[in-house]
Amino acid sequence: MLRTWVRLLPALALAFGTLAVAPAGAAAPGPAGLPLPTCATYGGVPICSGEVPSFDGTPLDVDLSLPTAAAPGGGRHPLIVLLHGFGNDKHEWESVTDEADGGDKWHWNSHWFSSHGYYVLAATARGFASQPAQGSQPATPAGSSRLTSPSATIHLKSVEFEVRDTQWLAALAAAALPDLDRQRVAVSGGSYGGGESWLQAAQPVWNFPHRVQPLLPVLQLQVAVPKYPWTDLSYSLAPNGHPGLRSRGNPIGAPKQSFAAALFALGSARGTFEVGTTTTPSQEGPINIPLWNARINGTGDPYETPTGQDIDPLVAQVRRGLETFRSAFYQTAGWQAQVGQREVAVFSISGWSDDLFPAVESFRQVELLEQLDPHWPVQVAVADVGHARAQNRPADWHTLNEAAWQFLSDQLNGSHAQAAGHVTSLPSACAPLAGTAVTAGSPAALAAGQLTATFTASQTLTSTGGLVDPNGPATDPIASGGCRTSPGPALGGYTGTSLPLDATATYLGLGWIDVPYTFSGQTGQLDARVWDVPPDGTAAPLLVTRGTYRLDVPGFDSPSGTLRLPLFGNHWTFGAGHRIRIDLTQVDQPFLRPSNPPSTLAFANPRLVLPTLEAGQQTISGQ
Repeated sequence: MLRTWVRLLPALALAFGTLAVAPAGAAAPGPAGLPLPTCATYGGVPICSGEVPSFDGTPLDVDLSLPTAAAPGGGRHPLIVLLHGFGNDKHEWESVTDEADGGDKWHWNSHWFSSHGYYVLAATARGFASQPAQGSQPATPAGSSRLTSPSATIHLKSVEFEVRDTQWLAALAAAALPDLDRQRVAVSGGSYGGGESWLQAAQPVWNFPHRVQPLLPVLQLQVAVPKYPWTDLSYSLAPNGHPGLRSRGNPIGAPKQSFAAALFALGSARGTFEVGTTTTPSQEGPINIPLWNARINGTGDPYETPTGQDIDPLVAQVRRGLETFRSAFYQTAGWQAQVGQREVAVFSISGWSDDLFPAVESFRQVELLEQLDPHWPVQVAVADVGHARAQNRPADWHTLNEAAWQFLSDQLNGSHAQAAGHVTSLPSACAPLAGTAVTAGSPAALAAGQLTATFTASQTLTSTGGLVDPNGPATDPIASGGCRTSPGPALGGYTGTSLPLDATATYLGLGWIDVPYTFSGQTGQLDARVWDVPPDGTAAPLLVTRGTYRLDVPGFDSPSGTLRLPLFGNHWTFGAGHRIRIDLTQVDQPFLRPSNPPSTLAFANPRLVLPTLEAGQQTISGQ
């Protein structure tokens, strides 16, 4: 196989060099005569590396793993593109063994796919520098996709930049390799790469490179496997809790400040954010991502006027940028165009306990696709995996990756409709009682019944001057590890506890809290946490789920009424004799950025509703 690759080097030089021309009006690319890739064998897999100009001349650090087995099903070899997470690089999904880290990458890495007959393309996203290989990763040369041109900056998975980079590199590889099957292309990645995987799925035909350079081929994307992804970047980074289209037509939500701070620090350390230096033409126009972060997470609310309009041009730019250019949920034309044609098959993996990109990120997109076509080939798997505070048990990842591999193998030769979409759920690792996997036809169908807890309470919360709630730091995903426990009742907020459960109840799905309220102020938020309280009092309550709702009066909310606060969800078994506790606060720091304008929120008799695996309606009271 390596000898075959050497014979193809002249073709590769052509594809990765002289074809790398910029579109009309763009800045001139770098030198066309790039060095030939460096090829070496790692763990029995030949991998060729080099810095390759993208469509606008921006150099990208690329690894291409060669297949070491016959193509699945015979014929030419399929291509899979593996997209790394934020702050990582091309090495993340590479390994010298099939087992890799034993968890997320187990049987889902470059070695695994190569040994099953795939070409594997991995590149460091523009704006980032590759780091030295670690653990089981092959020690391929670490180049840079950062500070190599004015456009070599982090664009946060823009459809105009990183999405096009992936398609461009894939087309270059296909042009150089006659035995690469242009009809069998797949894409997968986690987090930052998961968000792009969903974006790519909205474009089944990768024809952008061909439009720029007619000598490059058109590729057909058949399968996408996003892991712990976003589908609405605006809502995932700042959930507002409102129904409907989540972000569009609703207020900007409560920023996940601890995550935002950590991600911004990581991006600054390992990459370079876009600050308006890009010379490549863009419909979005010049953007400055550090200014976005400073406005939303630094300055904070109000983000809208009293009539519900974006309060300043920067807020409007952030909203449009995160939705239109970076969220699969809003790629309406791309999804609609697939109906009645070939639809990209998607297997999306989300985490119940992932506080950055919760399960709703996959659920909302699946529901949208099945509204367009009830037989869209899409599946979802949800478990205690993903970003903090997920536990990421190796056994769960083995189950998930095996299912994803079966789906990929089934759909790769031409994605085809299925009888009905379905979702599989694995239980939380933190629940005291072990649960079992559950499969249903849709996210809503996971549950057969409902558990309602009604709390007798009347309280007024304030957004300023309250006591520091120790449950905030105790449950922050960034600041603490393991299963989250409570040091005591919520200070400055409300804590209510139900009577003991008469029988086991398995919470399975999202759920919500209905809160009759009277609000005084312009903006504010109501944050919630749900706990499992053991019966004997010797063990601390365990965090089950959380949620938030941002009020914006009068633009989006009435000064009084009943709000429905959506929860992130879980698959959690409450034992008989256990009690359910809720915390309601206006300040949940450091996880969520509190609102700036002072406000008060008076409420009475909140009502917790949890979907349950067990059929029937169960109601308990609390205080």
